[in-house]
Amino acid sequence: MSDSEQAAPRGRASADHRPKMAEKKRLLMRTRLLDAAMRVFAEPGTTPPVIDDVIREAKVSRGTFYRYFDSLDQVLVALGQDLSNQMTTDILPLYDILQEPWKRISVGFRVFLVRALLDRKWAGFVTRVDVWPHHALVAEYMARDLESGRAAGELDFERSDAATDFLMGASALCIQTILQGVEKVNEYMDACVHMAMASVGYDAAACRRGVGFSLGYLQAWGSGELDLPRPVWALNLNSREGRAFLAYRREAPSGA
Repeated sequence: MSDSEQAAPRGRASADHRPKMAEKKRLLMRTRLLDAAMRVFAEPGTTPPVIDDVIREAKVSRGTFYRYFDSLDQVLVALGQDLSNQMTTDILPLYDILQEPWKRISVGFRVFLVRALLDRKWAGFVTRVDVWPHHALVAEYMARDLESGRAAGELDFERSDAATDFLMGASALCIQTILQGVEKVNEYMDACVHMAMASVGYDAAACRRGVGFSLGYLQAWGSGELDLPRPVWALNLNSREGRAFLAYRREAPSGA
């Protein structure tokens, strides 16, 4: 084989490598801009942040910003969706081993509230309802669980897209309330889970069962009793709020 024939495969390999490197650089810059936006919006201030604040934090030019995003709102939507998708991925080891729809719905709804209690920065972004579009992972899993529950004869609702939107909107508002501060926050989360299940057709007994199960399951997970992975944000279970959640004991409702 001649030298030129030997060099050809190496040349092709080098050419094939360039698009991958370009894509890697593109993803790194996008992440850099999103991280900068999160830091900027996490800082308290009297005026809303603007694009100049983000590019200053990211140490990039305005032209670089506009190569990736058209506006600051687009940045926030992308950031919120990334955070929501990451949250869903984080909890899959905990959530996806559950089989019954009522368990999945109750645990899935409560775990977002628990993270809001532990991670204020995250909660501040996901309270924007527009960052949870229908193609976000949380919407896909929620719609699937609702359809499974209806197929099993447990649930009663007219349209799964309407039910999904209702639950996602309720979740965002509950997260916002927790972020702003609410009296007896663990009792508030119990009530939110109960209302979420009732809204899609579970009867009172099933709602109480879901409230109790989701609380005990997440406490067992948070305390390490369940041998399941925990994401980085769950380290905040050592905080005052986290310890209060783990120690919380729900009073059984009268007639339960």
